[in-house]
Parts: sequence; C-alpha cells; structure tokens
Amino acid sequence: MKLFEMMVNHKINNIRPDELLSLARQHQVSLTQKQAQDISALLKGKNINIFDIRQRQNVLGQITNVAGASTAREIETLFNNLTSNF
Repeated sequence: MKLFEMMVNHKINNIRPDELLSLARQHQVSLTQKQAQDISALLKGKNINIFDIRQRQNVLGQITNVAGASTAREIETLFNNLTSNF
C-alpha cells in the first residue's frame, strides 16, 4: 500500500497539464487547459501527500486561489477518487 501512495504522490507532484487534463477526463472532472496549467504549476515539486488530509486541504485551498472554488471541489473529487481505495 505504501508503494502505491508513493507512486500517486509522485505523479501528483510532477503532473503536467496534459496529464492532469487526461486524469480529470477519466474521473469526469471538468477542467480547462488554463486551469490545468495553473494547478500543475502549483503542484510541481511541492512534495504534497494527498493521502494526508491536512496537506490535501491545504493544497485545495491553494487551488481555490488560482482556479476557483468550483474547480477546487472538482479536484477534491479527483483526489478522493485516487485515495478512496487506500
């Protein structure tokens, strides 16, 4: 399980805009190219653990600032989908 968490966190912390858009589509999350660019720039290299609720909430607050509350809620859904099985 720890290995999976490490892989997911690594991917989130290094995600490119096109990968984020693809992941969003897979999980029925609407996201624009600009939002994907802003969010991926925000996440890049931050070493965020999305399995840690406090860290996840902190990053969602930052996403709210750059992409808006509705997008942050959708990203939260995406994070929840990624972490729900573990």
